[in-house]
Parts: sequence; C-alpha cells; structure tokens
Amino acid sequence: MKKLFFTLFAIAIFFGLKTQESVTLDFCYLKAIENYPLTKQKELLNASNDLIIKNLNKNYLPDMMVNGQIHYQSDVTKTPFQDVSIPGMPSMPTVAKDWYKITLDVNQVIYDGSITGRQKNLEEINLRIDQQNVDIELYKVKERINQIYFNVLLLRESIRTIELHEKILTAKLKDVESGIKNGIILASNADIIKAEIIQIEQSLVELNIGIQSSINILNELTALELNTNTEFKTPDVSIDLNNYLNNRPEFYLFTLHQNKLEASKKVLGSKLLPRLYAFGQAGYGRPGYDMLKNEFDDFYMIGARLKWNVWDWNRSGKEKEILDLQSKIIDTQKETYDKNIRIELQNKIAEIRKVEEMISRDNQIIELREKITKSSSSQLDNGVITSTEYLTELNAESKSKLDLQTHKIQLIKAKLDYKATLGNL
Repeated sequence: MKKLFFTLFAIAIFFGLKTQESVTLDFCYLKAIENYPLTKQKELLNASNDLIIKNLNKNYLPDMMVNGQIHYQSDVTKTPFQDVSIPGMPSMPTVAKDWYKITLDVNQVIYDGSITGRQKNLEEINLRIDQQNVDIELYKVKERINQIYFNVLLLRESIRTIELHEKILTAKLKDVESGIKNGIILASNADIIKAEIIQIEQSLVELNIGIQSSINILNELTALELNTNTEFKTPDVSIDLNNYLNNRPEFYLFTLHQNKLEASKKVLGSKLLPRLYAFGQAGYGRPGYDMLKNEFDDFYMIGARLKWNVWDWNRSGKEKEILDLQSKIIDTQKETYDKNIRIELQNKIAEIRKVEEMISRDNQIIELREKITKSSSSQLDNGVITSTEYLTELNAESKSKLDLQTHKIQLIKAKLDYKATLGNL
C-alpha cells in the first residue's frame, strides 16, 4: 500500500513538473527549423554539388577510348613501279583491300584554359543560390511561428483579465444576494450578474479553444509536446531604429544571382583561351603505319595538341554584354526590393510609436476606471444603481486593464515585426 502511495505521488510530481514546462520563442524557432522537411534539402543539395564537383575534377583525368574498325575499300595506294619486275629485286607488295584495326586512344588535358576551375566556381554559386532559397522558406517558417506564439500570449492575457473580472463579479454577486435578503436590492440585479458570469464562461471556453488550436499548430511545426499548461515566456526584444541594414534572405539572393552572372562571364572568357593536350595511340592491325607492309603489325604514336579559338566573331563578347544587362536588371530589382523594405519599416515604426503612446495612456485610464467602478460598487450595494449600470463600469475597467496587457504584448510583437522585416530573426 505504501509502495502504491509513493508511486502515485511520484506520478503526481512528474505531471506537476510537466505542467510547469516552459518554452521560449527562440527554442520554437530552433525546433521548427529542425522539424521542417525542407531543412533536409540542404544536405541533399550539398551531396548533389559534391557529385557535380567530382565529375568536373575528372576533366583533369585522361580520356581513354578503344576504337576498332574493319572495312573493305575499292582501291589502295600503289607506286608507279607496282607492276614492274626488276631482276634481282623483290617485287613491290600489294596492299590488301580489306583493313583491320583496333586502337587505344588516350587524351590528357595539360591546360584547359581554366574552364574547369571556373565551372566549379559557378557550381558553388549555384549551390549557394539553392541553399539561399531554402533559407528564404525557413525564414517564412520563423515569421509564422511569431504569429502563432504571440497569439497564445495575447489569448492568455485575455484569459487572465477575464478570470479576474469573473472573480470580482462572483464576489459582488454574494454582496448583491445579501442585499436582496435584506430587501435593499431588487432580485433582478442578481440575475443580471449571473448572466454576465455565464457569458464570461463562454468567452473563456472560446479563448481556451483558440489557445489549444494555436498550440496544436506549434506542436505540428516544432514536433514539441506543448500543452495548455506550458509556460510561454515573453521574449525580450530590443531594436535600434537609427541603423539600417537589410539582412533579408531575399535581398542577399539578388547578390548571389549577380555573382552567378560574373562567374558565367569568366566561363565564357575561358572559351577564348588556348588549350593544350597530350595524346597517345597504340594499336594493332593491317596495315599499320607502314602502308606498304601488307601484314598485321602493332604501332603507337605520342604527341601534343593545341586548340585555340582565336576568333569567334565576337560571340563571347555579345554574350557578356547580355550578362551585364541581366546584372543591371537585377540591380533595379534589388533597389526596388530595398525601397519596399524601407517603406515597410516606416509602417512598423509607426506601429511601435502608436502602441507606446497607447500604453502611456492606459495607466491613466485604469486609474480613473478603478475609481469609477469603486463608486459604482458602493452605489449598487446601497441600491442606488442597478446591476446593469454597475456592470457597464466594471466591464470598462476590465477592458482598460486588458488593453494595457494587450498593448504591452503588441509592443513586443511590433518590435519583433520590425526585426523580422529587416531579416534579423
């Protein structure tokens, strides 16, 4: 029995600790990125790029090819003395018209005009572009986490304020019921307060469902096991409104595309540089290199080869001009994007200033509302006013308190939105 008691006690402690589990916004970011399927694409992109680079490195290895040929031709090489018989001299051999040849041809790059190295650099930039596109999508996940996380914070503040409002009404209901017994207050006043309490309970149900829904979405995004007892810590957000630096992942993508254009220009330049190769050939066949030797023989050849396209009718120059124009187009897109970010930041700054101003007024409103409600409470106790009139003032007080807490969270959210717009999440 004692063992069962301690087991149940341990379970109770475990779940008690679990209900006090806390989570931060940064931790949600981390887990959402880890859990998002697109994150795996980075590893796949790296693996794909490694294979591409390995293939390009094979350009430095020799090409080896086995070639074979059998053919019959209508005529063969002859000399003017082919059919002349000279006493004491062997007759000139006749080359057969059926030829057989098998060779191993080897071609080794000595200098390729740096085209392989520049192609490797181009592929590295392509990899960075692909990875940056992934980062853009992952950044959107962070922005989505912001909305859900702060939705939970706002709903919970609403619940705290409404629950406090409910406690005040429950206490006032007892006072009203006491006044009804003493004949000071009409019985209908108690019914009005009871109806208000029921409406509050409806609101609490609705808010709790909203919180549960948001937590479910967070769990899906982060693979965490959050619940309604999990503490969502309010982040501490600081911003500098005086310094502007656009760190948006989309903005950096423009630069990467321009880098790709520059790398493409270098690849084009390599096509006009000379290329030097070493080559060799070894074979067996009939005839060999000695065309007049009408028998099977082995043969080989080694040497060097130079290729140099000294003039391509300015085709490469025109292609470079096209790439330059594309880079200028990206400049205009980049400038437009940056201007839109600056405009959006002005909206964010205006929102921050507005909420700060509202908070400064909230405290004054709450102080006045508390005085009005206190006076109304006393008047209701003495039968001077009805419950409806008292509820009007109490609701106004509760709303002012809720507004203050909501505005505090909205201010943090507005600052975070400012950072998000700059790309600083």
